[in-house]
Amino acid sequence: MQSLNDVKIGGTYTIQWMMCSPHTMEMMKSHELEEGMTVRVVGEFYGSVILGVGDKRLAIGRDAAKEIKVSSFS
Repeated sequence: MQSLNDVKIGGTYTIQWMMCSPHTMEMMKSHELEEGMTVRVVGEFYGSVILGVGDKRLAIGRDAAKEIKVSSFS
């Protein structure tokens, strides 16, 4: 398991757990980003990790990405 901040661009991963601040967790839930979901890392932009979640793209700051642990999707 590794943090979302450290994974390879273009990879597909499953979110194992998130330990973000309450405010960040609320924002994640409002965008339907939860543990057990499969996400694709599509890029980096100005210090953010860009995720593909279904047909959406979400930018997550590096500090929050460090607190999200993922495993390779199989």
